[in-house]
Amino acid sequence: MTAGYIMLTLQFDGYGFDDFASRQALPLLNQRALITGGTRGIGLSIAKALASAGCSCILVGRDSATLSKVQHELAMPGGAEKHGVLAGDVKERSFWDEVKKGYTDLDILVNAAGITHNSLLIAMKYDTIDEVVNTNLLGSIYGCRAVLKNMVRRKGGKIINISSVLGSHKGGKGSAAYAASKAGVLGLTKALADEYGAHKIRVNAILPGYIKTDMTDAMSKEASEIAWSQIPMKRFGASEDVAHAALFLLTNEYSNGSEVVVDGGLSTF
Repeated sequence: MTAGYIMLTLQFDGYGFDDFASRQALPLLNQRALITGGTRGIGLSIAKALASAGCSCILVGRDSATLSKVQHELAMPGGAEKHGVLAGDVKERSFWDEVKKGYTDLDILVNAAGITHNSLLIAMKYDTIDEVVNTNLLGSIYGCRAVLKNMVRRKGGKIINISSVLGSHKGGKGSAAYAASKAGVLGLTKALADEYGAHKIRVNAILPGYIKTDMTDAMSKEASEIAWSQIPMKRFGASEDVAHAALFLLTNEYSNGSEVVVDGGLSTF
């Protein structure tokens, strides 16, 4: 028998090896994402991670001046011209009506906008309760509703909802309205994953613990020390830790209805 060589041509889902390599390096290339709460903290870090993966990002925030500043100062691949900003309040139906009509080509929605108010429930004013619940929960519901019809039409899409371990595993003294709203976000995620999985739309949730953001910076020294004492890793997380989880969920094609906990072990305490 004469020795010889066999040449193999590798194919992956209809792509050649070079295409596969580029997809690995830029797994979200040519995809478009809308990220609420995109001017700071977790939302901004997720935007940076998605941009590094080839995605073009639309950052949503309530303050136009801050949005413009962030867009032009972001060290995001593609430059400011590849990414956009959109001013609006996520708890307002009119804002999402605008998104539904004007942004019909979205591949990804990240519901990262959120607020909290640390107070015993009996001391919270009705307006404060409404602000927290409407921003965190209704904002996410409205956002999902606004993009789902177009995602069904486009035969695919990905949604990331930012919930919290305080709404699923831990509770939290002084966080009744916040915990309730984030528990609702988790329930929303599970229901939509079931409803739209057959349409190739994946809906997943990230459950952060204490992440170093404006929210944790506003905590009192006493509250911070109590939180630290409950975290096995004895530190707050970074917003980039949550961004890494988001990138995993967006690129893992079999993740649907998942809840990824990023809390340094807090929920095991």
